[in-house]
Amino acid sequence: MSMIKEIKVCVIGPSVDTNYIGGVATHVKNLKSLSCLKNSVIYDVGSAHCNNKANVFQIINNIYRLRRKINKGQYNYVFVNTSIYLTSFIKLLLLLVFFPKREGLQIHVFFHGGRFALLNSFFAKKLNTFIHPLLKKANVFHFLSKVQLDGFCRLFTSSEVRLFANYSTTDEILVSNRNNTESVLNLLFVGRVAREKGIFELVSAVEKISAEKDNIRLTVVGDGPDLPELIFWNQKLPHGIVCFNGFLKGIELENAYKNADILVLPTYHPEGFPYVFIEAMRAGLPVIATNEGALEYLIQDGDNGFKIPAKDVDSLVTAISKIIGDHNQLKQMSGNCYRYFHRHLSKTVAEKYYYSLLTEKAF
Repeated sequence: MSMIKEIKVCVIGPSVDTNYIGGVATHVKNLKSLSCLKNSVIYDVGSAHCNNKANVFQIINNIYRLRRKINKGQYNYVFVNTSIYLTSFIKLLLLLVFFPKREGLQIHVFFHGGRFALLNSFFAKKLNTFIHPLLKKANVFHFLSKVQLDGFCRLFTSSEVRLFANYSTTDEILVSNRNNTESVLNLLFVGRVAREKGIFELVSAVEKISAEKDNIRLTVVGDGPDLPELIFWNQKLPHGIVCFNGFLKGIELENAYKNADILVLPTYHPEGFPYVFIEAMRAGLPVIATNEGALEYLIQDGDNGFKIPAKDVDSLVTAISKIIGDHNQLKQMSGNCYRYFHRHLSKTVAEKYYYSLLTEKAF
């Protein structure tokens, strides 16, 4: 899929060499892997969280420089990647203030983490009168979940709104190392080890199940503020039931997925579109998760995973117990996950989606 010569894309977000780990940074890096965006330019206006740290005056100066580039015709497509937090939203408004009204300029805003409910609704509604003309500068606002989209529409009137997805950077699946005849069920948690991710509820569920059955194991991949407390709490469990692997990446992380049977994500953090879900589908792992963010529609209950209420240990126990010892169901659901990955989350699907954005008629 070749890049169309007259399309010149500027992707606003963290630079590809940033050490910052987050949804926006990952998304921007992934965009550069697509053939239809390989010639795009990443423009980092500055942030308090990335390598390009900047104060408000430096950010405004960077945005003004970008405006000059757009006025010179260097870009006719701008993809703004941001999050739904107050400082990020203010930076978005600054961008829209400085973006010129130029014929043929297409502005797409992609929202990642956060919720509009976290913004003060009274403040936002009062502000809407003043920022409505700014929001109209953007052709489309894209959201990772319906919760985000609905929250935006309740507060603001704007241009077109759509849902979008995160994608993998490959079409290749992760071939499982699992033995379908094994009696042990291997659970996997990947993410920030923080209470709002539901990790304590997960360990409690494993503790309940292991009191009656010895064929369950949990591997925790990740680091975070609550890891020391969790490790201390884990000392009362039988040795080897829960294993803490710390932060992993690359081949080591892939092997963690390949060695697992199920990914468990009992989060009550305001999620967007978790990349761990993509990797789980790529590895053929059914996902047990709450309805947070995009998980609400990503998980098809009983097909590629199970939905559970947040902060509900008993529901976790029930969902996990459905799979224990049922190799046929696990095998069938694993196949469903692989198919879901190819149909909805693969690099080929991403290429088609972004190519369509670049070739559809102006709004």
